[in-house]
Amino acid sequence: MHNSGLHSAHWFVLTAALVSAACGDSGTTSTGESATESSGASESSGGTTGANDTTNNSTPTTTDGSGTNSMSAGMTTSGTTGPEPTSTDPSTDPSTDPSTTSSTGGGVCGDGTVDANEVCDDGVNDGGYGSCTADCSAFGPSCGDSTVNGPEVCDDGVNDGGYGGCMADCAALGPFCGDALMDGPEGCDDGNQVDDDACSNACALAVCGDSIVQAGAGEVCDDGVNDGSYGGCAVDCAALGPSCGDGNVDVSDETCDDNNTDSQDGCLANCAVPASCLEVLTFDPAAMSGVYVLGVNGTNWQAYCDMTTDGGGWTLAAKVQNTDGWAYQSARWTDNVTFNAMMPNFDHAQAKLATWNLVPFAEILVGMEQPVTMNNPPAPVYLQFDQVANSLFELFSPGTYVATTQTRAAWQTLVPMNSLQPACNQEGFNNAPNGNNMARVRLGILGNNQNDCTSPDSAIGLGFGGFMCQNQPFISVGNLDCLSNPPTKRIGYGWIFVR
Repeated sequence: MHNSGLHSAHWFVLTAALVSAACGDSGTTSTGESATESSGASESSGGTTGANDTTNNSTPTTTDGSGTNSMSAGMTTSGTTGPEPTSTDPSTDPSTDPSTTSSTGGGVCGDGTVDANEVCDDGVNDGGYGSCTADCSAFGPSCGDSTVNGPEVCDDGVNDGGYGGCMADCAALGPFCGDALMDGPEGCDDGNQVDDDACSNACALAVCGDSIVQAGAGEVCDDGVNDGSYGGCAVDCAALGPSCGDGNVDVSDETCDDNNTDSQDGCLANCAVPASCLEVLTFDPAAMSGVYVLGVNGTNWQAYCDMTTDGGGWTLAAKVQNTDGWAYQSARWTDNVTFNAMMPNFDHAQAKLATWNLVPFAEILVGMEQPVTMNNPPAPVYLQFDQVANSLFELFSPGTYVATTQTRAAWQTLVPMNSLQPACNQEGFNNAPNGNNMARVRLGILGNNQNDCTSPDSAIGLGFGGFMCQNQPFISVGNLDCLSNPPTKRIGYGWIFVR
């Protein structure tokens, strides 16, 4: 007899067993374990299905609506309910490797496909010429990037094969000036880099007025103006205009033109007559010491130029020997008459050169040799003075005292073993204290025993006058001390330069 209540109980048990197996466990129950209804009633036999613990491979049956094919009372399942599910290890799944997938979950850098987040992907991605960078974010070097690299000859970023540009494959230059083919804007193209032939390096035909002297086209001069003016070019570019070095003195622009570069002959290479040794040295820094021809206002003379002492540029004006011709009262100090003007060398031949009258200056250099060796060239000791005048004639001729600012010790360096009284120490040009007609010196320092300069008895310098012991023997250059016992007379030789 069909028992519908039992049928319902059997369905409940089977359903519970199936649900239990699908919930992630092993899908088995212990042998002998029975399922009960919620009321606690057991199956009718209270036994187990199966006589041992082996897996039951039978497919359990369920009742249909009529109650047939129901499970036996108390049956349980002890085996698996189907195939084992396959588990996936995320650590070995290449689809989850972030190094092989794009950031958006798209394609992989290196798969040869340019994905949405990539700029370039050629499957190589080694950053080489024509390739892509390793991260697919940029192109490697390539034709068109405006940089000549890899196998390229030219890359201007345009590469359209235009004049002065590059070919499309970057393998060659486009037409250009110098390719020996006349193209583009060219007037000629001789394929060389000779700028003074009939075709310039700018591929332009030689033209008088292009500021290029194209000897190959017969040009001698081309300054772009070509008006025949001084220092310029003739209108046809076939000759120079008047210029320094053509041997002709162009009065409005030159004071001389001897067509050479000798700085000592009285005409510098700039076609000017030098008025002083400083002017020579300024024009020609390599000029050596020696005798130079100088000229002022059409008067030329020779003078020795010292081009080394204290920067050089010193012009010799006088060589002062120990004679009465150089005593204080001699007119040689105050007139403009030259003396032995044809003896301009740096030596011991006394002279008063035209420099004395013609050369303006801002400094004076005085040399003293004591004892006098008469060796040539001399080797004097020098004192330098800052003194501005239009000439030595202008400085000495009025007889007006002009103080200098050297020291007693500096003057004493001119004469070894000197004797100079301790007081007074007045120094300068035309040095005659209070108009004194007695003890005085044209250029030097005076000494006295009294603390004044009214009666000096000693001096160091050039051009002594009025000293009570000046004669027997006579002295006018060097060191004199009339109160020493015996009187000191250290004769010297002097040179006066101006700059």
